[in-house]
Parts: sequence; structure tokens; C-alpha cells
Amino acid sequence: MENIEWCEHFVLAAPMWWGGLPAKLKGLIDRVLLPGRAFDTRVKPGTMPKPMLGGRSARVILTSDTPGWVMRLLYKNALIWQLRRQVLGFVGIRPSRFTWFAGASDPRPGIVEDWMAKVGKIGSAAV
Repeated sequence: MENIEWCEHFVLAAPMWWGGLPAKLKGLIDRVLLPGRAFDTRVKPGTMPKPMLGGRSARVILTSDTPGWVMRLLYKNALIWQLRRQVLGFVGIRPSRFTWFAGASDPRPGIVEDWMAKVGKIGSAAV
């Protein structure tokens, strides 16, 4: 949590696992983004907790076997919405930007190198 409180830009790289985040990553989120550190529950009854991690941005890099068009059309980008609104946005980390790499289990030759180059460009642009 100290690293998240210190940072200005948060980067999360993870695989999509059965439509969501891996259980250990979800467990980490549950143990790190706690009331009193990530959000303030001392608000008027019936109102949302106050985010405590404002002033930070995020980049999320997701790998998956699900093609991007399937994520958009069939699944309505559910994982992206969850991370953007219900996790990062809830604690005040905005804006959040997403990079999606599909075909991760059996990538065609050269694709992983292309993904690494793209991540390198993202990192050097500090976006």
C-alpha cells in the first residue's frame, strides 16, 4: 500500500482468467485497498465512500485468449469496466488506460516481441 500511496502512476499487468482477474490478484486488491487507506467510509449514510487515492493515474495491461471484438461485443468489456469503475475509480485512481493482448496462450511467431515493443513505447511515453 505504501508504494501505491507514493506513486503518481500505477501499472498493473495481469492475465484475464475465466473472465476476471486471477484469484491471488483479487486477494491482493482485497488486502491492500482497505477502508481508511484507499477509501473513507466516514460519510453520510446512503452516500458512497470517499476515494483517498486521487491524483494518480493507471495503465492496465491485460493478456487473454479472448479476442478484443468478443470482449467488446459479447462481454461488454466487463473486466475493463470492473477495474476502471469498481476498483481503480472507486479509490480515486483516474484516468485508467487499458492495453489488451489477445491470443496469449498460443501466440503466433513474433507476436510477443510486438507486444513487448508496444509496452516499451507506452512506458517511454509515460502515458
